[in-house]
Amino acid sequence: MQAQPAERNLVAKDCVVGLDVGTTKVCAIVGEVAEDGRVDIVGVGSAVSAGIRKGVVIDIDDASKAISDAIAGARAVSKYDINSVVVGVTGDHIASLNSKGVIAITHASREISTEDVDRVLEQARVIVLPPDREIIHSIPRLYTVDGQTGVRYPIGMAGTRLEVETHIVTGAVTLLQNVGKAVNRAGVTVEASVLEPIASAEAVVTPAEKGLGVVLVDIGGGTTDVAVFVDGDIAFSSVIPIGGNHVTRDVSIGLRLSGEEAERVKCEFGAALADGTSLAALDTFEVSALDNEKREVPVQQLVDIINPRMEEILACVKQEIIKSGYYHCLPAGIVLTGGGALMPAVIRLCAQITGLPVRIGSPLDIENLPQHLQSPVYATGLGLVLYGARYSHGGQANQVAVATQIGRHVGSFMESLQRFFRRMMGSDLDNEA
Repeated sequence: MQAQPAERNLVAKDCVVGLDVGTTKVCAIVGEVAEDGRVDIVGVGSAVSAGIRKGVVIDIDDASKAISDAIAGARAVSKYDINSVVVGVTGDHIASLNSKGVIAITHASREISTEDVDRVLEQARVIVLPPDREIIHSIPRLYTVDGQTGVRYPIGMAGTRLEVETHIVTGAVTLLQNVGKAVNRAGVTVEASVLEPIASAEAVVTPAEKGLGVVLVDIGGGTTDVAVFVDGDIAFSSVIPIGGNHVTRDVSIGLRLSGEEAERVKCEFGAALADGTSLAALDTFEVSALDNEKREVPVQQLVDIINPRMEEILACVKQEIIKSGYYHCLPAGIVLTGGGALMPAVIRLCAQITGLPVRIGSPLDIENLPQHLQSPVYATGLGLVLYGARYSHGGQANQVAVATQIGRHVGSFMESLQRFFRRMMGSDLDNEA
């Protein structure tokens, strides 16, 4: 790739910057968007996170410093003068619900127009919210025209009554504002805020999986994010306030180690199950204790500390899936991503606890992606770039078009297979619940 001119201005139509403000790291990723929609990653900057806990800003100065460092790194590599970002949001203040909107088509032609779609979507957004909450997303799922359900693209159809079901994500106003303030203090503006599991799914979940029924589970440092996709669209989302840092803290307390040493030990020797470590031949490993003395620790002792917390996280994931009401509709199973997805044996433990098939989600469909970015750790940052590239041009109408494309990919075969799995899995849940 040819070098970019020094300090080119960020142009929204051909470049998107995704900013993943996580509990463990802050990552800024710059992607150039071609006319055909392809994304080419041209710059990455990363910094150790500070001032963030469980997806929430607790120190604006520290958070803005980490964001500034990450953006500076991305700016140095990409040679873009970064002015705005698509930022990911998470935290246990996030909530979601499905809402319906209904309008009458009154103009003489009875042909549904873009303006009609905008009106019905706005109607769906009219919900009773406390004054301390605001809407982050209002995503259309399915339309109904004069009683005909399952319509994905109503524009151009004839009708007198248009209905829509939308997935609405809300968050606490002040907590969202604090993220914005930290970003602004770093010298950039927020172009859009995106719920992190929605962004991660852009990078690691295929359209066919979304059409069949799938759960995206992102195990981050401070939170575990869940997003359920059915019939090609998001149907449920939630945030569990437990993540990989809780595992690290358990190791730190259980083995009396510093936080840094506990993180190293977890990553090098840890596993979600006793027989899941690739270091099974090792009986012990060496650690540096709080007094800097070296000592040997049994591998089994480490796994015995890690396993209960991982079981707790995955049991909470199963509870969220059941709460969504779509457990029977997920034959594509679970796609695990985030740093927690790298732990040995996590796939088997997740499958045992949830009763669903599981795979690790690594970034997909990004050409010339550097090897070090082909990891679940960067799923959210890359997903934010892809989300911005996909939706920044066509707005809400583009989301409808994308949903239509997904529906065509799935087809009648997927619908038949989905009905089969619903029947097969129904009795399994009754036995487990």
